[in-house]
Amino acid sequence: MDFDAVITGDRRVVARFGEWPKELQGSLLARITDLTKQLESRVRDLAPSRTDKLKDEITSRIFDDPQKIKGLVTLESGLSGSEYAKAAALEYGAHRSTDVRKHRRTITEAFGRTISPTSADVRAYSRIANIDAQVYLRGGLADVEGDAVTQLQQVIDQSSKEFDDDA
Repeated sequence: MDFDAVITGDRRVVARFGEWPKELQGSLLARITDLTKQLESRVRDLAPSRTDKLKDEITSRIFDDPQKIKGLVTLESGLSGSEYAKAAALEYGAHRSTDVRKHRRTITEAFGRTISPTSADVRAYSRIANIDAQVYLRGGLADVEGDAVTQLQQVIDQSSKEFDDDA
């Protein structure tokens, strides 16, 4: 029986078969579901946690169809583009200069106390983003990748042994 366990992308664990053995579906689905939950937990543990907002956006899904079972750990799909950009900057790092245009800012709080609204003009300036990569998605996958392939191979080996015993 040919079996191919493939770890793809930054966030996916995929098990594929040329022809889906029906007898394996339950065992593999249970194992991939468990591995996906483990991966989601590991990614949450590694995610930066200044506000925990990023951790709240981490989600997982299981896809089960006749040709493959796939576990996916990613960020919630309803995020705005700027939220994805922030998450990407944390995952991959960001080291570049950004020009900020002049603008008016209204201040309603100073030193932790509420004040009457005061407006101030802010002149244009350049800001240098210097964010080191924190590798929470790819790091989580790297942590569980070897064990995932081993566990999936064990399911296949056990099922193959049962098939041989039945024959």
